[in-house]
Amino acid sequence: MFIIGELLNCTRKRVGAAAQNRDAEYIKEISHNQVNAGANVLDVNGGIPGQEVECLSWLVNVVQEALEIPLCLDSADVVALKSALPLCKQRPMINSITDELARYQAVLPLLKEYHAKVIALCMGAAGPPTGVEDRVATACRLVDGLTGEGIALDDIYVDLCVLPASTGSEHGKALLEAIGQVRGRYPGVHISAGVSNVSYGLPERKLLNEVFLLLLMARGLDAAIVDPCDRQLMLNIKAAEALLGRDEYCVEYIRAYREGKLGLPAA
Repeated sequence: MFIIGELLNCTRKRVGAAAQNRDAEYIKEISHNQVNAGANVLDVNGGIPGQEVECLSWLVNVVQEALEIPLCLDSADVVALKSALPLCKQRPMINSITDELARYQAVLPLLKEYHAKVIALCMGAAGPPTGVEDRVATACRLVDGLTGEGIALDDIYVDLCVLPASTGSEHGKALLEAIGQVRGRYPGVHISAGVSNVSYGLPERKLLNEVFLLLLMARGLDAAIVDPCDRQLMLNIKAAEALLGRDEYCVEYIRAYREGKLGLPAA
């Protein structure tokens, strides 16, 4: 599982305050915690109204002072992306390109210039999809369009839009079905999700996130924007990979057990 750490997001009150106050030590602490917990990439969101261009670039510089890890630049502001991308010391990821014409045309040149990986969010001019058919149709347009422009299938992470279960009982089921269909049509593409969106407005959010992630993995999810510091979620991923045949002979699961990462080490 490709883990994109979600915690460096300025819409979180404490992170936003740290960014506004230029509290580099707090940002570095969050970054280190996520990497130590197993993140492969850190999502960086500088979404403070009126400050996003400066904030995103500052966050990128601070994280890279502390760690050598790829960054996923998470912004709907193309100017902010253009300012921050040249600062990335490793191959970046962009979150996201959508099926909205203006957004698509603005982000595509950046993908080519920086050879970036990309989250292809299945969002169109009409807003987020709600059913299976609109999700799959949007995904197909994005994947076909991007590959037609020379973007490698292996660099595309299709996000079929996680919507809160609290706003529609059909949302979770529709997403699961759509993932299965897209996986069947494009075996080489990656499927990603911002998992925690599913629990918005509900109690015991971690429980819902953890269970939903396992359901998504069973349908073909291989990348996720999650909190890697949620230990139970990360343990669940390790176990699911062993059970779904993604960990040959359960080698990684056994190694984690012997290293005491699943609980107490073997006697």
